[in-house]
Amino acid sequence: MSKLKIIGTGNYLPDLVVTNQMISEIVETSDEWISSRTGISERHLSGGEPTWHMACEAGRRAVEAAGCDPLAIDMIVVTTVTPDYYTPSIACVVQAELGADHAICFDMNAACSGFVYALDLANRYLNDPDINNILVISAENLSKISDFSDRATCVLFGDGAGAVLCARNEDPADDSRLLATCLGSEGKQGHFLVARALRVGHPFMKPENVWDDRFGHRPDHYINMEGQEVYKFAVRVLTDSVQNVLDKAGIDLADVRYIIPHQANSRIIEASARRLSARPEQMVSRIADFGNTSSASIPICLHELVRDNQLNRGDRVIVCGFGGGLTYGAALFVY
Repeated sequence: MSKLKIIGTGNYLPDLVVTNQMISEIVETSDEWISSRTGISERHLSGGEPTWHMACEAGRRAVEAAGCDPLAIDMIVVTTVTPDYYTPSIACVVQAELGADHAICFDMNAACSGFVYALDLANRYLNDPDINNILVISAENLSKISDFSDRATCVLFGDGAGAVLCARNEDPADDSRLLATCLGSEGKQGHFLVARALRVGHPFMKPENVWDDRFGHRPDHYINMEGQEVYKFAVRVLTDSVQNVLDKAGIDLADVRYIIPHQANSRIIEASARRLSARPEQMVSRIADFGNTSSASIPICLHELVRDNQLNRGDRVIVCGFGGGLTYGAALFVY
């Protein structure tokens, strides 16, 4: 694998904090019900900020932390399931806002696994001698697709963005690199987690020719999830993909400083930790503060560790995601 080095991190969380008590005032639930089933106490929701703004702020902070000239960024990849436009891509908006005029720009949708997919992609592009710096941003505005009358789902999701600036590490004395990745998809189970986009409709179409939704989904754009099925999938693929990258790299779990899983549900994190026999201090969980921010959850947590000086150069880290598609992935790197 190429010597990918994360040289800067950043995140953005909206100022609006919505507690479980606040949610209980609009839907039949309680703080005890939410926290005992999900581990979530509060979440940040957009106070009006579009997804592109959150992406730009997280990306700007990662670039500034790295001390990098925006003109030296060769590629910008944004992962999201909640873009503000079909076109332009959020990555192109970020390019314009940051002045990264030389960057190749595109968005990626791998749902909650998006950051892991993008990290793997960045590593592969850094094998190209013309690519030296890649900005990866995961930005989600899940409040746009949350049904706040459905207590089973609206309590789960938050908004935010996280970013990393990746560079090719050509210093032979520097151990920072990506050691192994594992990516996968199980499209036959895609119906377990669905949020639909626009339906086909135009003046020349016969109403009787309108197709039913492929997944039998509700006729709106809100998230529809079969929680128990997603739970079983998540625990299985999280533990299997973590073990896969450990095996590929020839490293024992005991030698890994942190596992940063997608922050979907505390029960998933706890069950996976037991199945892996991971030490409590290895498993990063910040879901109580942020909720489920889809692909943004891993880089948000990663930045918090860097910001709080809890992650040191040379530490081994595993990031692992799972989500809609269904998709999953893990990456093991030396920070």
